[in-house]
Amino acid sequence: MRFPDAAKGVKRIFSAEILNLLAKIFLTVAAVIIAVSMLGAAGTAGDAGIANSEDAMAVMGGGILIAGIFALAWLVLALIGFIMNIVGIVNASHDEVSFKSALLFLIIGIFSAGLAGIFYNNPTLSSLLYSLYSLLTLFVYIFVIVGIVKMADQMNRGDVSARGSNVLKLVIVINILALIASLIASIMGGVTASVVASVLFVVALVLNIVQYFMYLSFLSKAKKMLAEK
Repeated sequence: MRFPDAAKGVKRIFSAEILNLLAKIFLTVAAVIIAVSMLGAAGTAGDAGIANSEDAMAVMGGGILIAGIFALAWLVLALIGFIMNIVGIVNASHDEVSFKSALLFLIIGIFSAGLAGIFYNNPTLSSLLYSLYSLLTLFVYIFVIVGIVKMADQMNRGDVSARGSNVLKLVIVINILALIASLIASIMGGVTASVVASVLFVVALVLNIVQYFMYLSFLSKAKKMLAEK
């Protein structure tokens, strides 16, 4: 085995991304439930002729409760996946320097996400910090893929290298589209705008899930390559 630490690291990164994919699916379900609840509540309030009808609040409250359960599942899975991802990147960085860059962007991203939480009462600043976190996460993906491509070249695995280059381009495009959707969703206000924002947020999540499938496919291929003796 030419890159034992990278083999161990990529295997862990792959497992982490499986958990992250499941987490994203749960978060998408939660977002869809909230969006549907908001539409239902708006329709109920309109039929009742009052803005704050008890029926509308009941519809909204039920949706939020169910969405909260899915959101909790998302949080648990995302946390476990996050820790596994860090460990995997640290392992792989012993064999390929690109993973050190990925680790650096991951750490900066943690601080960005933390600051977004601290300034939650400032929606504009919080959304900008979260967008920064999303951008930094993109760089993590980029350097992980670049690191694997470099090792594939050293192992004369042109198939893996070419696959990595194609996935890299698609990941960048999808992340840019998801980032734009998230930004629009974050800055919109008002009842109607909130519904539109929720829909855009769901679109961003779906794009992220598409990205995860492509990324996982590449990691799976890389994991098998690095396990070769």
